[in-house]
Amino acid sequence: MGNFGFKNVSKRDKIDLMEYLCYGLGDFSFCFIYGAIGSYIVYFYTDVACISAAVVGTILLFSKIFDGISDMLMGFIIENVHSPLGKARPWLLWMVIPYCIGCVLLFTVPNFSETGKIIYAFLSYNLMATCIFTSMNVPYGVLSSVMTNKQNERAILSISRASLGALGVFVISSYAPDVVEKMGGGPGGWQKTFLLVGIVSIALFLITFFGCKERVGSGVMEQKTGKKSSLKLSEGIKILFANKYWFIMLMVNIFYTAMTSLYGMNMYFAKYVMQDAGYNKTMMMCSTFASILVPLLLIPVVQRIGKRNVALYGGAGMGIAGQVVLILFAEQSMGLMYLGLILRGMGVACISATKFGMIADSIEYGEYKTGTRAEGFVYSAASLGVRVGSALASAVIGWVLGAYGYDGKLAVQSETAMKGIRIMFYYAPLVVFIAILALLFFYKLDREYDGIMKVLDERHKKQEEAAA
Repeated sequence: MGNFGFKNVSKRDKIDLMEYLCYGLGDFSFCFIYGAIGSYIVYFYTDVACISAAVVGTILLFSKIFDGISDMLMGFIIENVHSPLGKARPWLLWMVIPYCIGCVLLFTVPNFSETGKIIYAFLSYNLMATCIFTSMNVPYGVLSSVMTNKQNERAILSISRASLGALGVFVISSYAPDVVEKMGGGPGGWQKTFLLVGIVSIALFLITFFGCKERVGSGVMEQKTGKKSSLKLSEGIKILFANKYWFIMLMVNIFYTAMTSLYGMNMYFAKYVMQDAGYNKTMMMCSTFASILVPLLLIPVVQRIGKRNVALYGGAGMGIAGQVVLILFAEQSMGLMYLGLILRGMGVACISATKFGMIADSIEYGEYKTGTRAEGFVYSAASLGVRVGSALASAVIGWVLGAYGYDGKLAVQSETAMKGIRIMFYYAPLVVFIAILALLFFYKLDREYDGIMKVLDERHKKQEEAAA
């Protein structure tokens, strides 16, 4: 009765192809909204809702601060909820309808005054991103850490998530404007488009819920030992401070998300520098398509050289190379501009394909150092990087454009505004990739993980024997 007939723990020790696919489809759905926020939310607010760029930057900064706090709270809730459905997966069922509603409200422009629109934008953004999205996305991230504790399986889960997530970003970034126009254009077109997004998301999240099972972690240990675990906030903070690899991945996540949020500059670059907004679709395809295919090609590479080396050399290295090509040639050659975007996209793909697995591995390191496993709290705190990175990028875009005199109501921007667009398109991503490169030099967990798991396996056996 308590589990509604939905079995949580699978009898299968290994994850099969279908379960990898079901897990990845969850991020495919999340990335509709993630990609839309990264690529279009600033444009939607400035050019559709007609809110000033500087105000938009401020709205997003404060909203992302609240969003980061909600991530931490959600991790705390996950650790202290005891459901027969598991620790992580039930949230995909419980919150699916509110998620659909939030999609619509986020891209709605009410017939209010300018002040009213600003208030509505702030409230609707926080309802969706801070409350609803967090209550599903944080548990979804935790799910990969409780499905398995095997490095190779986590690597493939990370790759499945990255590849299908990139596909979601690609679809929404490349085709959302076209769908908006087919839906009648203007504010109404945006609203109808994201109603469709919400309906599709319901189906995808249910596939993930039914197709994925929890095999390890605190929730499974509760079922094996009969002892319910709980975590105090102070204990969670101590675990984080003792976990150097969690901190590294937090910072990597901040800069990675900032990079993906900077994709939103493609629209401005196409519309004003290239003087044809239609180029945005091709630019987005170059930026995101590599992120769909590259992760699938990385499975044997990751198994051979490890997640960290793929992210370091393939990710940050290729991203820097692509950005240098853009700086030197984007306005001289269309072909070289597309090449630069593809190289940058391949770099982003290498980081995306590996970072989730590295975050999951840091959970075991925290348990090894402190004796307490806290997958919900550790992952939620790491996902804080997503909010901070997105907040900083969105805010900086708004502030820089505002400082350089950008006005979304003008068809032609001033030379000063054009300089601001070029700074954010060319140089901001380069700084981000250099920061990721520096951080990953200090990540050594790939080499230490097998020894850590031997210690933890012995601890878990003793706990089960004591309970028996």
